[in-house]
Amino acid sequence: MIQLLEVSSFSYSKPMKVENEDFLLQPIYDSQCNLVFAIADGVGSIAGASSASKSAIKSVENSVSEGSFSTQSAFNLAKKNINELSLIDSNFATAATTLTTVYVTSKEIIIGHAGDCRVYIKKGNKLKQLTRDHTRYQEMIEEGEHPVKKINERKERLSSVITKALSSQIELDYEITVVKIDEFIEDGTLLLSIMSDGAYDYWHHRPRFSDLTMSTPSAFINSLRKRIERRGPKDDYTCMNVKVEIK
Repeated sequence: MIQLLEVSSFSYSKPMKVENEDFLLQPIYDSQCNLVFAIADGVGSIAGASSASKSAIKSVENSVSEGSFSTQSAFNLAKKNINELSLIDSNFATAATTLTTVYVTSKEIIIGHAGDCRVYIKKGNKLKQLTRDHTRYQEMIEEGEHPVKKINERKERLSSVITKALSSQIELDYEITVVKIDEFIEDGTLLLSIMSDGAYDYWHHRPRFSDLTMSTPSAFINSLRKRIERRGPKDDYTCMNVKVEIK
């Protein structure tokens, strides 16, 4: 059995920007009493980006309401609904969004992932990244054909090139990652975080808080939000911290 102990989140647009293109699905239970939550980030600040990310999250929510959750069904439904956006408004033909879903069962975490949002899990006093960024920067690092120093000189630009996303213009392509929870359970609990790039860029600048803050979703969220706003947001910024008990 999975009991939701605490959830805390923020999601704000970049200052002076009208629309926030990040959307969250707060944790909800499926018919098997497993937990589902998600994040989407509209790509490129182009027409329909916020509509695409909102549609993706609504699709995941609708997929949960149909009964037992399936990552594949959720992504298929999200793709179908985003395709239909372009039929409603031709200006949305190039609209695209990232989508990352998290499905927590009593034995494993199943992550569906397309784009550059991230899922982390707490281990000790650190957050371990469970997803791989679908960006040109990450691809070039993994290809190993160019010196890392040279790649890092173009990191900001290369990181903005998303290599997997949901759009009517491309075939559906995403990754599924299955993580066994045994090594991450601490005192019967799991603590997961999902972040858009506008949040994790600031987390990785100094990836630590006090033990108490790391273990308390509301404290973690408040501390990270303050850090971002103190330094000045460069993009929409979204984070959700979820603590569950596994019985």
